[in-house]
Amino acid sequence: MDMNQAAQAADAHKKVSLEKLSEMTGFPVELIQQELFLGQKTEEGVSLEELRKAMLTFIDSTLLSDEK
Repeated sequence: MDMNQAAQAADAHKKVSLEKLSEMTGFPVELIQQELFLGQKTEEGVSLEELRKAMLTFIDSTLLSDEK
């Protein structure tokens, strides 16, 4: 693993608070928590990996419900 890959791996595990995520995206904390994390408490923050997984789940469920 080269230095760039190691840095990317470390970044994927850093946590960001929902408040900071809300500031960066412009979406309310409540909306992020309810839609992406299904109301689960994420007080310690979320990692990039967790955020990606939640976003893919949300997109998949939204697309599937739109097809019906």
